[in-house]
Amino acid sequence: MEDRNQQEHDLARFLHALEDCIYVMDWDGEHFRYRYVNRAAAELSGIGSEHMGQTFFEVFGHEPEMGRYLHHKYMKVIDERRSIRFADGTLLPSGALSGESILSPIFGPREEIEAVVCMTRDMAAGPERARNPHHYAYHDELTQLFNRRFLYEFTNKPFSLFLIDLDNFKNINDALGHETGDTLLIEVAERFRQSFGAPYVIARQGADEFIIACDKPTPYPEEKAKLILEALDRPFLLNDRMIRVSASVGISSSPERTDLSTLLRQADIALYYAKSRGRSRYHLYNEAFRYDQVVKFDYEIALNQCIEREELLLHYQPIFNASRSKVVEVEALLRWNLGHAGLVSPADFIPVAEETGLIVPIGEWVIRQVCRDFPKISEKFGPDVRIAVNISRAQFEEEHFVERLNAIIAEEGLTPAQFDLEVTETLVMRNLEEICATLKRLREQGYMISLDDFGTGYSSLGILAQIPIDKFKIDRSFIVQMNPAVISALLVMARAMDLDVVAEGVEDRDQLLRLVDMGCPSIQGYLICRPMGIEDLPDVGFPDLQSHVV
Repeated sequence: MEDRNQQEHDLARFLHALEDCIYVMDWDGEHFRYRYVNRAAAELSGIGSEHMGQTFFEVFGHEPEMGRYLHHKYMKVIDERRSIRFADGTLLPSGALSGESILSPIFGPREEIEAVVCMTRDMAAGPERARNPHHYAYHDELTQLFNRRFLYEFTNKPFSLFLIDLDNFKNINDALGHETGDTLLIEVAERFRQSFGAPYVIARQGADEFIIACDKPTPYPEEKAKLILEALDRPFLLNDRMIRVSASVGISSSPERTDLSTLLRQADIALYYAKSRGRSRYHLYNEAFRYDQVVKFDYEIALNQCIEREELLLHYQPIFNASRSKVVEVEALLRWNLGHAGLVSPADFIPVAEETGLIVPIGEWVIRQVCRDFPKISEKFGPDVRIAVNISRAQFEEEHFVERLNAIIAEEGLTPAQFDLEVTETLVMRNLEEICATLKRLREQGYMISLDDFGTGYSSLGILAQIPIDKFKIDRSFIVQMNPAVISALLVMARAMDLDVVAEGVEDRDQLLRLVDMGCPSIQGYLICRPMGIEDLPDVGFPDLQSHVV
């Protein structure tokens, strides 16, 4: 017993000597009660032996806001049953700011939490912070509004939230300077103060974003959004200039109290949608609504595992040469079967894959799968058939793209001569000199190079002559319009430059016959064959069209 008492005495002495603050709070299932504070904690917080056994609410009866804050802070440990780290800057009754703190649960014999231990490191505050630490901790320095931290620590679960973003604020900063921009933010904050009192809490989110949260049910939140926009209707006088400013508002509202993080996420989604509709707009978040940015994020997450889950597949569309009456090429088209969502449109997921760089491993999967499908394709359409594969910007800009492409094809037992690499005008024009050098290198190795969707980009006919390609594909929009003069001119130019031509998007017999009459060499489109799995591709010949081909 004496040994145990000595150990406890030594432990108390050791804790007393620490410069870090130690707080031990007993948990009775409803309240936290002070059990122990070491010397550093007592000096920093002003809490002494007379406070032992008291709750936060009893100790901070003179400052109930802080009592609520500490109770909620410690409750996070009870709810999550794990240690939680908190950043520095929390105000204490002594007028100091606490430093970084770590709260850890103490479990009893039946795995119930008996106490919570907090270790806090004191923060040396500067003179300005020391004079008014509460204001520094919870207010925006520029506008003197509350900051985001205050919202998270004291608003808890509001009923509604308005996320406000000033339209084209960057243009004001760029044209008039950052000082003028700061003045505008201060004036905007004052307008909001005048328009919204209790129960609304106004905060600056950062940059040109503001938050207005309401602690009571808001039956008509869109009417409040109109008031926000109306507050900005009058022009602002800035440096002897009258400046008009508008804003976009994202609204999140619930009949019940909702976590701030949930409301902020929903309001952010709503704000993004409002801004996409133009200036001075508002939008109320609706769970049943399909928001593009949410879908895009979901696709990004799912695309990370699409190869491992074997969700990717290839459809093929033949390219028919009219004069030779045969299929000369088959274009590989990527498809994504997202399980419960079914087939996702390439127009929806390929831009996401390109933006995130996931198109690089996906593109390599396409090349390898095409190689493995080639024996079945050549069996249907002959040994001279080529496979057309689209190459994205992200793939093309990979440092060792050519070497990696050659390695995959060699591993699968094919040669460059069996491939037609399709690139877009946008890709080529991005860095003309460097891209052309790579295209020339690929052609020298035996690859055919095609310019896809010709006519939709920004390349001129003069630049077209500089690009090392073997053919171009006339975009579907030209075929739909069917202007014989334009198409004939393109075909004449192609013959003069010794380029092959494919007309894309041919969907009816009249288009086919007119293109053949104009001398268009190759045809691709639904009239010939829709994209389909390799097992479903029709056999060579297309007898139902042969009678129409001259």
